[in-house]
Amino acid sequence: MKIGIQTWGSEGDVRPFLALAAGLRGAGHDVTLVVTDVTGKDHGARGAAVGVPVIHAGRIPPYSAKHTGEVLVNETNILRQVNRILADLFEPAAPDMLREAKRLCVDSDLVIGHFLCYPLTIAAELAGKPRVAVFLAPLLPSSSYSPPGVPALGRALNSLFWKIGGIVMNKMFLPRINTMRRAEGLPQLRNVTGEAFLSPRLNLVASSPTLVPAPPDWSDTIQQCGSFELPGHGEQPQLPELLRRFLEAGPPPVYMTIGSMGAADPSSEETTRLFREAAGLAECRAIIQTGGNPAGPGPADVLYLHQVEHQMVFPRCAAVVHHGGAGTSHAASRAGCPSIVVEHATDQAFWGGVLHRAGIAPRLLHRRTITASILSRAIKSTLASPEMRARAQAIGERICREDGVKRAISLIEERYRK
Repeated sequence: MKIGIQTWGSEGDVRPFLALAAGLRGAGHDVTLVVTDVTGKDHGARGAAVGVPVIHAGRIPPYSAKHTGEVLVNETNILRQVNRILADLFEPAAPDMLREAKRLCVDSDLVIGHFLCYPLTIAAELAGKPRVAVFLAPLLPSSSYSPPGVPALGRALNSLFWKIGGIVMNKMFLPRINTMRRAEGLPQLRNVTGEAFLSPRLNLVASSPTLVPAPPDWSDTIQQCGSFELPGHGEQPQLPELLRRFLEAGPPPVYMTIGSMGAADPSSEETTRLFREAAGLAECRAIIQTGGNPAGPGPADVLYLHQVEHQMVFPRCAAVVHHGGAGTSHAASRAGCPSIVVEHATDQAFWGGVLHRAGIAPRLLHRRTITASILSRAIKSTLASPEMRARAQAIGERICREDGVKRAISLIEERYRK
């Protein structure tokens, strides 16, 4: 089949779709990927490495991500966070996303999209092409759990809160979506989740059932696959020499990162300083992933890195301090590493809660209230818990046996084979 794929967001929203595209190409399909990266990153070389052409649709100015990140860190309401992200980082690119989505639909037998990419939903409807939606977290209505930001109070109240959340989501998204639909001559929608986000035939949830089992009340159109990993996971690429020497010089370090939030970090120097001071107080070796220059010279037991593939280094670490993004949460868990989650915005608190309930992370920390002392105590308690380490290793072994891309391809071919 000729398959067009479209995604929007940061690294954690692009990498899984690149992995799915690579898997589909390996299965004999002709695949094109359209990307809108809110951090301005170019994914062309990564696409070329796996034989998938990558088209970039709509670029977001770097200052927009920085400004939005500063607002998000200080905003405690998840709905206002989402509204700010849409206004600053989605709407400016939406016309370009729609233009490229229309081209995808002309050239494809089937399109696959990040569930938020409503321009693709519109283009697929105009062209009469089938669409598969992909969700990167299992955050779909269920009586088994409550929506993000809402305490779990039992099955009946969980369902009620999802209904209330749906009303709020309609108010937030429908004016935006219906404005674009009117311009394209399409009828108005009334339910954003059921009509714009979910596909009527197949929805793939790219998250580990080991961490969050699929609830029994999902319909057959919603299928949890496991996370989408790029080909080659499990191999041991050669480490950069500086990193190799550091790892061999002492006991396993704590890896410290805010992942894709680094592009929206209003002060990378402050974040680096926070991490360095916390590592000093915890008396542990540390690898600090920094988006800018180190905030002062690093001691001998601290290594500063701009970026490294997580699968190369996480298995060699004692723990991972991170922001709670879906990708980093899965990477740390797959590596058998305990996590210390410092959430910044949106669904990161959800993943921090998932890892804590799984017994592989202490209680969730928050970026707006964290101090070096608070973080150091969480690191100390994590490193002092052999039970947490053993639990993380057992969970990691189970996740490594999952193959989300293979499962997704099987479902796509089963339901859309001509």
